[in-house]
Amino acid sequence: MAYVKQQAAAPLRADARRNREQIIEAARAMFLREGTDVPMEEIARAAGVGIGTLYRRFPDRGELIKAVSLDNLERMNELAARLEREEPDPAAALEALLRAVRDQYLGIVLTSAAAMAFRAAGDLPAIEERRDELLGVIDRLLHRAQEQGAVRRDVRAGDVLLMLVAVSRMLPAGGDGLGAMVFERLFALMLDGFRPRAESPLPGRPVGYDDVEHLRRHGIIAGLGRAAER
Repeated sequence: MAYVKQQAAAPLRADARRNREQIIEAARAMFLREGTDVPMEEIARAAGVGIGTLYRRFPDRGELIKAVSLDNLERMNELAARLEREEPDPAAALEALLRAVRDQYLGIVLTSAAAMAFRAAGDLPAIEERRDELLGVIDRLLHRAQEQGAVRRDVRAGDVLLMLVAVSRMLPAGGDGLGAMVFERLFALMLDGFRPRAESPLPGRPVGYDDVEHLRRHGIIAGLGRAAER
């Protein structure tokens, strides 16, 4: 929380704010493309700032990962709120939101191939809060889509979340065109599996956030926050 208080207590000058935004944007692109272990010097170069400027804004890699995580979640929550408010078709809104989350690769939002990203981002309450806000919107859109018959009724938000995690973890950041194509196919198959037509009975029972929390506590998955569940 000290990180958040520091940002709130010391507004940045216009040039410092611009440098910070450039660093976050460059880091986001490089994290998605190459993973969170990319050298800090390369991030500074891509941002058009000196390495000293980068370290003044972000003393270590963990602080930069936190900033990118928080910025990603704020972007996703703005989109989620707009879709929930303006899109009359909840299934279309849910798919658009999941595609946006997918485009962030989940690597910095919900999950990551790099354990360091979990450790760095997981101890910032603001990230947990915003992640829960996002998952709450997914939950509400899912319920509305089910009420309209657009999504099979035997799934819950935990199923959606864990499918996103599973798909994103199968492929590393970066990679060639084949990897991107496979990722798109898996994502399309995931979406198709949630549709109600000719559905086959699923084994077990729908997965809720209590189940996600249980898996997280037992170390089977990591980095996933808890959202209010209906």
